[in-house]
Amino acid sequence: MVERVLRLLDVDARQFRAMLAVSLRVDFRTGLFDTGSVKKKRRRLSGLWKILLFYGFLGVILSFTIIESANLFFTAGVMMTITMFAVAMSVLVEFQSVVVSPDDYHLLAHRPITSQTFFVARIANIFVYIGVMTLAIGLVPAIVYSVIDGFKPLLGLSALLGMFGAAILVTMFIVFLYVNLMRVAHPGKLRRFFSYMQLLLSFIVYGSGMIFSTLLNTGVLDDITLKHEAWMLLLPPTWFASLPLLVDGITDAHTIPSILLGLCITAMLLVYAYGKLSFEYAAILSRQSETSEKVKRARPSRATALPMFRHGEGRAAALLIRNQFKYEHKFRMSILAIIPLTVLYLLAGLIGGGGLADPFVDPARHVAKANLLYFAMAFFPVLLMASMTRSDQYRASWIFHATPMDKGKLVLAVKDVLVVFFVFPYVLSLGIIFGFFFESFRNVLIHIFMLGILSHLILQLLVLLNPWLPFSRPVRKGERTAGVFAGIITAAIGMTVVINILARLIYPSVLATALALVVLAVLTILFERYAAQRVRKKATLLEFDH
Repeated sequence: MVERVLRLLDVDARQFRAMLAVSLRVDFRTGLFDTGSVKKKRRRLSGLWKILLFYGFLGVILSFTIIESANLFFTAGVMMTITMFAVAMSVLVEFQSVVVSPDDYHLLAHRPITSQTFFVARIANIFVYIGVMTLAIGLVPAIVYSVIDGFKPLLGLSALLGMFGAAILVTMFIVFLYVNLMRVAHPGKLRRFFSYMQLLLSFIVYGSGMIFSTLLNTGVLDDITLKHEAWMLLLPPTWFASLPLLVDGITDAHTIPSILLGLCITAMLLVYAYGKLSFEYAAILSRQSETSEKVKRARPSRATALPMFRHGEGRAAALLIRNQFKYEHKFRMSILAIIPLTVLYLLAGLIGGGGLADPFVDPARHVAKANLLYFAMAFFPVLLMASMTRSDQYRASWIFHATPMDKGKLVLAVKDVLVVFFVFPYVLSLGIIFGFFFESFRNVLIHIFMLGILSHLILQLLVLLNPWLPFSRPVRKGERTAGVFAGIITAAIGMTVVINILARLIYPSVLATALALVVLAVLTILFERYAAQRVRKKATLLEFDH
């Protein structure tokens, strides 16, 4: 059956299968915790399952909207909207690996592969990639739709098909946008533009969980009724939200036109992509990527202004991380992702009024209000270390093995750079926020000093467990998500316990607070020495991961 369709499309079935198989291996090729020392025979959880689990959490949260609200059009619109935002967020980041890459031309152009075969293979890869995300988000909501008001399997299936259609539409629109913007912008500028769009979308996707959980707690969803009106034809999510309405027998003058409009525009974008996702376009993308972007005159680096970063491994680590943050959009966006999370968690703490409270005055209320902020603070060091080890430019890490440098010193210098230029500024930002709610500036200083030491201890522990050289390992989809998730849960639990001990048992006593500061400072120094010895011993075993 499949081969007949491929023949009708003038596609070589053998080449199609080979290209699709390779693309899927690249997209979903990792284990759950690939530390380099795991035996090959050990069974691993594939990247595909990790993506299913990661996006599945979002689907579980959204399914409660279906349970609480009886308005099918509203809940279906929410499902389509969140699916479109989530898929767009992922495709914007992975465009050149999922859709088309400059490397495609160099790898395949000299082979007897037609543009039709190339296009169908890329489209199939796109459909599998977004299909996995859509299934992860929509599986639980589809099941809920099927049983919430009697057994209606067709309703659940229609919701899932609508979400998949919404995902295809937004992906093809990104292709359309990318192709046309490349005519006026360098690929480097375009990647930066899309990376900031991805940051905005992540704010919406991450915030949706908090928004809907708040609405569930307040009971607002029970009273929401959304009618299908003519002006909603301008909203793409409503095009696909109309499909469950049609299956459930809830039709009006706008239901079928909405569905037809969505199908027609999606088909038009697919036809447009057919003319662009070809070897010719890959060649253009390759040539533009090889063209140097106009850059401004470089300013003296502030990263090397401090004494510890002026010479040797310290200078190398500071310059490397500074330039990687400046020019590598994935690394930059992975770190800046902490900003929307912090804002959302701050807003969550302020909901209900009363502010964040002073832990020295009202520890119970402070812990209840600011707990999510400490979750973000525990998350940040884990995010930094996860972003530091992997990069698309990992092949350049041969330089670490070809220069007379101390690998252990470099790994420790990387940790120091992260502390000075990322962790401490973030903790100081939290201190500014606390300054609006604490009763004295002294309390703010003591608290952020405690938080700074705790964050440093988390980084020390992460370096001790995984002393990888910076940006020395290949990027593998799904692995970072699962590893970061496990690290976040562990760090968050530990941070929650420590903050409760500090606020409830230590802060009420001046003597206990002073002793705690001294103990944490001594532990930091001792742990630094132990970590240095351990890291140097492990660093001697590091090899070039080619």
